[in-house]
Amino acid sequence: MTIQKTLTISRTPELMYACVSSWTELMLRRSNRGFLMVAIIFLLASCSSAPPIAFQNISHRQIYSLNLEDLEKLQFYISRDVVAQYQDATGTKSLLLAQLTPGVATGAGPNWIKVSFRDGGVDVPFITDPNQYDGRYWIATEVEGSKDFKRISELPDRSFLYKGIRYKVASGADAILLFDWEGWKKLVETRKVTEGRQVGDR
Repeated sequence: MTIQKTLTISRTPELMYACVSSWTELMLRRSNRGFLMVAIIFLLASCSSAPPIAFQNISHRQIYSLNLEDLEKLQFYISRDVVAQYQDATGTKSLLLAQLTPGVATGAGPNWIKVSFRDGGVDVPFITDPNQYDGRYWIATEVEGSKDFKRISELPDRSFLYKGIRYKVASGADAILLFDWEGWKKLVETRKVTEGRQVGDR
């Protein structure tokens, strides 16, 4: 009995050490694998291009005095699906503009931008509120009998005028104009920065 007890006690530290060593090695392997996975995810995220963001009147347009020629160099997108329908004797006609469809600027005014999303298609107006500090550009429509535009979401019937026909907007009346941040950054970097003058400069 005494010999068996002594043998058991003497082997216990070795057994404990072996268990702890094997557990530690397993955890280190898992930890390294986890670290590797996190590093790969961050690498892939940094390689992918930034998603389009909302185009804002002051921060992105007015501060840099972007004119139509500048706006034509930017890649624009629409923020969500827009579906407009018109019913006539032959049936239902629909206009569909899918989310993130790319478009180019074709016209611009102090508080509006027209964007074409399809060659030969309609130029879609987007307007901003000049009274709002840094307003976004919301999808709009022409006002019959004038050259003004009105936000579709503010119209009681939520409609869009296309080639003289008024289409009912079934969804997307609150769509906004998005743009490519990287392209915009390259454009504004070409702007000449005023360096200022020192008192002694004559």
